[in-house]
Amino acid sequence: MLNVGFVGTGGVAERHAEALKEIDGVRLASAWSRTPAKTEDFVRRHGGASKHSYESLLEDPQIDAVFILTTAETHVDYGIRALAAGKHVLLEKPVGESVEEIGRLQAAAAGSDRICMPSHNYIYSPSVRRLRHHLKQGRLGRPQSFWMLCNQKQTQDIGRPGMVMNDMMVHLAYSSIFFCGEPRSLVSIASNVYFDNGADDQVGITLRYADGTIANLWASWATRDVCREPWMCTMKVFGAEGTGVASWDNVKNHDLSQPGWDDSVYWDSFYFVQRYFLEECVVRGAAPLSSLEDALLARKILDAALLSLKTKAFVDVGA
Repeated sequence: MLNVGFVGTGGVAERHAEALKEIDGVRLASAWSRTPAKTEDFVRRHGGASKHSYESLLEDPQIDAVFILTTAETHVDYGIRALAAGKHVLLEKPVGESVEEIGRLQAAAAGSDRICMPSHNYIYSPSVRRLRHHLKQGRLGRPQSFWMLCNQKQTQDIGRPGMVMNDMMVHLAYSSIFFCGEPRSLVSIASNVYFDNGADDQVGITLRYADGTIANLWASWATRDVCREPWMCTMKVFGAEGTGVASWDNVKNHDLSQPGWDDSVYWDSFYFVQRYFLEECVVRGAAPLSSLEDALLARKILDAALLSLKTKAFVDVGA
């Protein structure tokens, strides 16, 4: 039996807790957050023990792995401390707020014999993994272009400056790395068409690669695609000898109150991440599909995209 400790008990922790219940041989053993009453309510509903401090969770010899489900500015510190305590670590993203910060965590992980894996809602999906497999096997021919589009109409209260770039586009940056590797340069564009406070609510990034491949990433929190073939979240690969597609639109329900795609598919993504982290990485020793090196490159892509917004020009990634 693998014992997992949660750090953070907010909305994303709720999704991780529900997914964990579906995995055999694993249990939520404990949880900690900075709000004791919230932690007590969380473990009452999901099981496990409430810890009075992060230190007490890390000192528990029964805990095999720690899920860090807090806000981005705490991820690196909590992750380094968990690795030092001999725990495997699953980190929500964004992993860190700067290249330097992620580099510190990367160094700590390199000096440890534990797994430190950034979570990812998209690339652990079986359909996405199979599409990448076909691409890498050459079944689509030489890669020519990669497209990923996400359209989710959010509520007005979520519209804060930088949210779409840092909280949404990071998913797309990870996915572009998964399929295409490291880009040479990029150009970015953003605008406001929906949020009342003027914050950017749609962002586009075009990436260029050394082999000529082009990736187009689009994230909008301004609209919901309700047409017959919706592009709520779609990845598409064009090769010289074929085309492949993976989409989150393959499960439908009738809850139109949700700001994004059908909630059942979103919940499934946490299950796929956890299955791979716990069963493949922790138990079998496999390498994560999303690494800290990827997290570092994703941060460089977002930094270059922010610079491109200011300069209105192509920017070298990592420059």
